[in-house]
Amino acid sequence: MPKDMSQDNVADVVIVTALEKERDAVLRYLDSPEKVSSKNRTVHKAYLQHENSETGYQVVVLCLGAMGNVQSAIAVTQAIDIWNPAAIVLTGIMGGVEHSERSLGDLIVAEQIVSYESGKVKDTGTETRFQVQLPTYKMIEKARHFPDEKWVRDRRTIPRPDGQSGRGIPQVHFEVVASGEKVIADTITVPKLQSYWNKLAGVEMEGFGTALAVYQADSAPAMLMVKGICDWANPNKNNEWQVYAADVAAAYVVNFLKSKPIECLGKSRVQPKVIPTKVVSNLSGPVKFQLCQRLGDSWSDLADYLEIPEYHRRRFTKGRECQDVLEWLRERDRLHTLTGALEFINRPDLINILEG
Repeated sequence: MPKDMSQDNVADVVIVTALEKERDAVLRYLDSPEKVSSKNRTVHKAYLQHENSETGYQVVVLCLGAMGNVQSAIAVTQAIDIWNPAAIVLTGIMGGVEHSERSLGDLIVAEQIVSYESGKVKDTGTETRFQVQLPTYKMIEKARHFPDEKWVRDRRTIPRPDGQSGRGIPQVHFEVVASGEKVIADTITVPKLQSYWNKLAGVEMEGFGTALAVYQADSAPAMLMVKGICDWANPNKNNEWQVYAADVAAAYVVNFLKSKPIECLGKSRVQPKVIPTKVVSNLSGPVKFQLCQRLGDSWSDLADYLEIPEYHRRRFTKGRECQDVLEWLRERDRLHTLTGALEFINRPDLINILEG
């Protein structure tokens, strides 16, 4: 079970994602994120230290679990009410608008977020009534001057789907994003939107709801949206680039926050003192054997804590579930979270093996 944080309302930044794969990408770049519960939602919380500083942000990672602007508006409104953060950052993946200067895996930082769902239905057709929200200018400007070398070196091991690992770094584009309630995979919608917004760079489903919730909040937190291009929102749309694009966006967002783009609402926070534990980056054969021999059926408790999706668990080999859990962590560069997970399910005996 996740820790109850109903009494813990400290957060400087809330990072919002729609999908679990987007959330998992963010978690890969955070140090020992802790799963907690609040207001019937399960979120992750971590301390993110600023670069060359003793201070940092308390960060909450909120996954909507579903796409859509209604979902994001409700969840972000609740998040602002609970944590009163200094900033909301929306990240993940989006469909891009094809252009010679854009490539799959590039990033879009939204300068304008345009809702295209409202309209007037007439006999001659539907008259679209666009609504526009603006992310925070100061955040956009700081992102515009955020150097590439500050984040590309921290990229993890997610390979480019096209195998061109030698290609230059993903480019960051500051342009217009359209936000609606539909997954777009046709040849009509994007060109129609471009006829109104010639600087349109991408389409997605959570930006407008997030920006609207921020705009209407009494506390007026800053807001930024950074998403990776995973397809071209046309009939060739597929999932091939989603994990890579989500990873690029997560690397950028987390490292951007390390640069301290905003001031905390309260005093600058110093990293909480913790009892040092051994950071696990790899496991030897004997350690794996002892862990799995003793863990037994408790592997499911470990999987629950780690939020391993059910469709992944169904692929686990019967009788070797523990080994598959460890491999799942290794593939995602998350073995460092194993000590905290074992502590949470009350298995100090396994921690002793792990750190022995």
